[in-house]
Amino acid sequence: MTDPRHKDELSELAVLYALGALGDDEQRQFTQSLATAPAEVRQQVAAFQEVVQELAFSGPAISPPASLKATLMARIAQEPQERQAAGDFTVVRSAQVAWRDLGPSVSMKMLFNDPAGARATMLLRLAPGGELAAHRHRQVEEFYVLEGSCICAGELLQAGDYHRAEAGSVHPITSSEQGCLALVMTSTQNEPAG
Repeated sequence: MTDPRHKDELSELAVLYALGALGDDEQRQFTQSLATAPAEVRQQVAAFQEVVQELAFSGPAISPPASLKATLMARIAQEPQERQAAGDFTVVRSAQVAWRDLGPSVSMKMLFNDPAGARATMLLRLAPGGELAAHRHRQVEEFYVLEGSCICAGELLQAGDYHRAEAGSVHPITSSEQGCLALVMTSTQNEPAG
């Protein structure tokens, strides 16, 4: 039988969990607790997550300033990486790395940052209708679509497709009608392009 106090505690945290407002450890613990939580609590969480998702896309799309990406990438380059290193290998637990907003309907998870080489490997997520601002590449950029689809440099890319942009090239706006998740390996010094 479920302890009613535990159920009440989970219910109280459900909204914060759906909003992603719990700390990393609390978010992880709550996720684990959901596996054995009463059906009523799981239904509450699902309902709250649905409302949060609706709210996230209910406002008008606002284009970020062109300098935002460069500023954000410089700030990320200065942050310590959340990774577990063992000798010659690095393991990054994606579930332990937070998504960061790059702009309306665009977010990323930094998987690896090499400040010395000015390189980054990240997961990039475009929500349905999301757009990634045009940018000039300081180094080669590699883009591999994991889920969904997007229009990148005039090409429709779908799950499993790979796109490479050479140093000096300019990417026009990358957009996704249905949403997209991609693995991106790029320079942290790319520049906005009008």
